[in-house]
Amino acid sequence: MKLVATIRTVETSELEAEGDDYTAVKAQLAAMVPEGFQMLSVRKAE
Repeated sequence: MKLVATIRTVETSELEAEGDDYTAVKAQLAAMVPEGFQMLSVRKAE
């Protein structure tokens, strides 16, 4: 499973992470969000 998260401060960026379990992959994405950024959404990548 591959998920994509949209994050932002002033600009918007995307992060990607892959794994077998949604909860674990979402946690990977959350850990990748730089300080000062906010995760706006998470969606399954095509």
